[in-house]
Amino acid sequence: MPLRSSGWVGYSDDAIVINDDECKKIHTEDVAEIGLRTLQWDIAVMSILLVGVGGYIVLTRNPFIGLCFALVGLGSLYRTYTHRQALVIQIRNHQKPVIIHPTNPETCHDKLAETAELNQVR
Repeated sequence: MPLRSSGWVGYSDDAIVINDDECKKIHTEDVAEIGLRTLQWDIAVMSILLVGVGGYIVLTRNPFIGLCFALVGLGSLYRTYTHRQALVIQIRNHQKPVIIHPTNPETCHDKLAETAELNQVR
């Protein structure tokens, strides 16, 4: 299955292979959990609030500083939008999960959960 940016994710009976910038092979017995994260709502709400505060500052105080706040908020909102629908693979004995962005995340989640014999959604 292709990834949104570049590369692909594949699976077999004993491993999940991710080929984006580098090739990673995760054995299915090492997979603790596979989840689908739709959107980071906390960052999206903070970005919208930052745009609102920037607009308020533009209208009431200093237009340049307010515009800077609004631009940072819009940049953060765009980055949050591009990282939506992330597939999160938690590996046993690793704190940081592997996060990928497939073109069809629901199908990829179902296939990988079936391959790893996991049916957990986080």
